[in-house]
Amino acid sequence: MARSAERHSDSRAGIQSVEVAAQLLDAMAAAPGSLALKDIAAAAGMPASKAHRYLVSLCRTGMMEQDPATGRYDFGRFALAVGLAALGRIDVVAVATGTLRRLSDRTGATAVLAVWGEHGPTVIRFEESAQPVRMNVRVGSTLPATRSAIGQIFAAFLPDNLTRELIAAERQLFGTGSAPTQFDKILEDVRNRRLNRNVGTYIPGVTALAAPVFDAQGRLAAVIGLLGHEASLDASWTGAVMAVLGETAVGASARLGFSETLSPAPS
Repeated sequence: MARSAERHSDSRAGIQSVEVAAQLLDAMAAAPGSLALKDIAAAAGMPASKAHRYLVSLCRTGMMEQDPATGRYDFGRFALAVGLAALGRIDVVAVATGTLRRLSDRTGATAVLAVWGEHGPTVIRFEESAQPVRMNVRVGSTLPATRSAIGQIFAAFLPDNLTRELIAAERQLFGTGSAPTQFDKILEDVRNRRLNRNVGTYIPGVTALAAPVFDAQGRLAAVIGLLGHEASLDASWTGAVMAVLGETAVGASARLGFSETLSPAPS
C-alpha cells in the first residue's frame, strides 16, 4: 500500500500500532460502504485476527463502529468529526493554486485559476509560462460566461439561479440570444467531458483550455485553465496537454474531498 511505502521511507521513530490502525482506516476509506471483518482485513493486508484486535480499539474510540445486526464495520462518530474538521480547514484557492506552477511547467502553457465572483468568472491566480501570451487577461479579469472556455465551465456546472442573469445579459450584448440551442449543446458537452476548449474564437490566436474543480459536496469550487498560442498549444481532446489538465483538476478535486462516486451539483 502507498501508506506502507511512505512509512518505510521515513526513518523517524513512530508508533507502529498507530500506523497499523491507519491501514485499517485507509482500507475503510477506499470501500464504497461498510465491510465485514474478513473483507477489511484483506483490504488492509493483514490477518483477520490482527485486524479484529485493532478494530475493537478503534470502535472504543469512536473512529469505527460495528453494526450489531450484521457485524459489519464502518466509520464512527469520531471519524466523522475529524473528517468534517479537516474539510473545514481546506482552502480551495490554496489547493488549486499549488497546482498551477506544476501545470504550467508540464504543459508549457500559462496556467490560470478562476472562481465565481460578484461579476461572474474571475481570474484570481496567473502563472505565466516561459512563452507568455499577449492578451488582456490578468488577475482580476472577468471572463464572459458564454464565450470563454473558463466561463462556459461555470455556466455548465453552477446552479441556474447564479448564472441566469449574466448569461441573458451576455446574449443580448454579444448577439447570441438567437442561438440558445447551440449554447445548451456546448454546456451539455462540457458536463460530459468535464473539459472545455476555445481555439481562437474568444481571443484571436489564443487557445484556452479549462477543467472544473469540485468540492466535497460535488459543487463547482473553481476552474483551472491553460492559455497558449493557437499555433503551438495542442487542444485535441485526446492529446497530452488535455490529459494533464484533466488529471490536475481531478487531483485538486480529490484534495478537496470530492469523490467520483458523487455527481456534480446540477446546473
